[in-house]
Amino acid sequence: MLMMIIVFFFFFLSFFFSFSFCNCSFLLFFLFFYYYYEYLLVLLLSAFDCGPDFHFVLILFL
Repeated sequence: MLMMIIVFFFFFLSFFFSFSFCNCSFLLFFLFFYYYYEYLLVLLLSAFDCGPDFHFVLILFL
């Protein structure tokens, strides 16, 4: 699981550097990475079993 997160992080980082000259692509990348990061946080917290209330508060703040 951790290896998959690292691989996706480097993939999105390379994607960001290849499209950083276009503002539209940067905006799309930021939105996609933001929601993907939020989904990964929920997955990691559910793996640690913190409880559904904590997940709801985390999604509201993100």
